[in-house]
Amino acid sequence: MRQEYLRAAAEAYANIHEIESDCYHYIYSGFDPIIQQRIASRYSIKWNYEDKPLKCSAALSATALAELQYPVNEATGFAWSGNERAAFAGISKATWSRNNYSEHIEFIIKDIRSTARRVRRQIDKQLIDEEEAY
Repeated sequence: MRQEYLRAAAEAYANIHEIESDCYHYIYSGFDPIIQQRIASRYSIKWNYEDKPLKCSAALSATALAELQYPVNEATGFAWSGNERAAFAGISKATWSRNNYSEHIEFIIKDIRSTARRVRRQIDKQLIDEEEAY
């Protein structure tokens, strides 16, 4: 129990932004649906440009966040293939391939993973510095 409080305090002292905190907690705290909605809305807004209508950007975000919940294929570094992603998003395979949506999914996944790892390092650094102070 004390460890949870220490991690929360370390997160506060590390000056972590809300979206970074959401990525960290989504990956390391069990894929909370409330956090998932906040992250999905952020990436939906980020990807809502040019030829990608809001419907597609929302589906891309939701697909990436869902894929993060599955075990990773060691050969590809991702859990799903393009066909599985298209099926989950409800987008035809032809549209999916033509628009290279897998690249967008992979960017979102990599961005969330790297943000979560960076935050974890910052929190761990705060905890190590705290232990050294005593």
